[in-house]
Amino acid sequence: MERRVAERLRGALGPLGLEAHAFKVGWYNAVLQPAFHLPYPDDTLAFVVLSTPSMFEKALKPFVNKELLKIIRDPVDQCISHHLSRVKEKIFGVCIHPKYGGWFAIRGLLLFPDIQVPFLEQPSPVDCVSTEEKRIELLEQFNFHWQDGRYRDIIEVKERYSEEQKAYFATPPAERFRLLGLSQEAQRITFH
Repeated sequence: MERRVAERLRGALGPLGLEAHAFKVGWYNAVLQPAFHLPYPDDTLAFVVLSTPSMFEKALKPFVNKELLKIIRDPVDQCISHHLSRVKEKIFGVCIHPKYGGWFAIRGLLLFPDIQVPFLEQPSPVDCVSTEEKRIELLEQFNFHWQDGRYRDIIEVKERYSEEQKAYFATPPAERFRLLGLSQEAQRITFH
């Protein structure tokens, strides 16, 4: 996963005269006072971005020329922030159920504050996506192709959404009442 992210960053930043080098958050935190620690687990992937001499011609000057009509307070910082915001890749995690794959949703939590259960044992999660290759495929499908739903079938599943249910969830929320046979009036009453 790290190599794939690094390649994407190099491809996006290299032409701008910027370099990205991988490190673990733990390495960074180990050499700084606690007040400056990054609040992430030690093994979290991070990249330090360096500007090379060519950044001035390849990124800064074109950025300033495009931004002439806008307020520029610190051209270098704004240029780097602009380019980093366009390439930053955020990978979201995804839950896969051992029976339903990705064909489920967590809809709620029931909390019983008056009941204490000190002896309840926490079960280990089922590792239903058991190879590194499949996990990478799952994360890529979920993060970059979630709309086609392929990530839901990363494992063999026992039950899927019906075609009607797929259509319902693929429909913008404001239009879902129509699919359920409810009038616009029912929608107004429900939301007010």
